[in-house]
Amino acid sequence: MVAILFRLALLAGGIGLGQMGLDSFARGADVAAVQFGLSVVLLAGGSAGFIVPLLEGNGAMEDPHRV
Repeated sequence: MVAILFRLALLAGGIGLGQMGLDSFARGADVAAVQFGLSVVLLAGGSAGFIVPLLEGNGAMEDPHRV
């Protein structure tokens, strides 16, 4: 449960930094590039946290000695 909440926090932080980056870009602030970069990292980390377990499958491998 803690892992899911951590992944959701990464996604929420990435979305929030993305919105702050858009606002900074509209105002012409130099920090916008840093905010966009950090938001991409957070969004990629949060997304990968949900996708990797799905790609791994259930882990029930067939035992070749029992076939």
